[in-house]
Amino acid sequence: MERSINQAVNGGAHTGPRPSPASGIAAMSQRNSADGGTVLESLERVASHLAAGTRPEPVAAVVPHGVPQPVQEPFRPVIRPAVPRLVILDDGDQAGGEIVRLREASTFVGRDEGHVRLPHDPLVSGRHAEIVRQGTGHGSRWVLRDLGSANGTFVRCGRAVLRPDRLLIIGGRRLRFRPAGVMPEEASLPAGTRLMDAAAVASTSWPALVETAQSAGGREFLLGGASLFLGRPGCGNAVEWDDPLLAPRHARVFRGATGGWTIEALPSLNGVWMQVAEVELADLCRFQCGEQRFLFLA
Repeated sequence: MERSINQAVNGGAHTGPRPSPASGIAAMSQRNSADGGTVLESLERVASHLAAGTRPEPVAAVVPHGVPQPVQEPFRPVIRPAVPRLVILDDGDQAGGEIVRLREASTFVGRDEGHVRLPHDPLVSGRHAEIVRQGTGHGSRWVLRDLGSANGTFVRCGRAVLRPDRLLIIGGRRLRFRPAGVMPEEASLPAGTRLMDAAAVASTSWPALVETAQSAGGREFLLGGASLFLGRPGCGNAVEWDDPLLAPRHARVFRGATGGWTIEALPSLNGVWMQVAEVELADLCRFQCGEQRFLFLA
């Protein structure tokens, strides 16, 4: 700040004793006044605060006694769209990280190409996802769109309908919903062959959350009831596994009146994440590509 003021006053590099910020601002005030009659507002107050290293406080409005002071709002653009921020979250952090301002109409996230590149994450596709501005001005909205990535794009959700074509991330496991009556063995049986093992058939009477190939162990968690809780062992949950990323009671899974199944996130540090193809972004929402998590600030 000092250097720019001195250069403006002296027209170049300064060779003598360096003037104070206050004297520089006073010189600018005189020049501006002589040039066009424009004088910076409250120059003496700004200079004194610059010298002291503090920011000036707004002057209180003079209002009649007992009348509430009117609230002033900060400037916001009225024609151009607002500029949201995308936070590339630091590992283990829920809010802090590198900030990218979304001024372009389209922002790509990928491993090899795009505006936000994650070359160190092998689970991120070359061009993984896109954040698109739709509309103009204050009527615009922002949409997150998966670009056919190999490992999917996920959003942290409060509630979501379970479908077999969408993956879930709960704790450290990636899970797929399998509806009741679907037999995983059927695809490997020869045509015309029936399965005789009654235990295997009985296991498909209930829907289940089945671990995907990316997760070790490949466990299957039956949803044996109309409403049940999911969480850590020993906490009264019908579906449980030992995972330090889980809350004691992490989520609730229930069957609706029409027979569809829904998962509802309960208060937890790591949440419930649902795979999406396209979704409108809202302020403070989080999404994940590969093992990188993001925070969207509208």
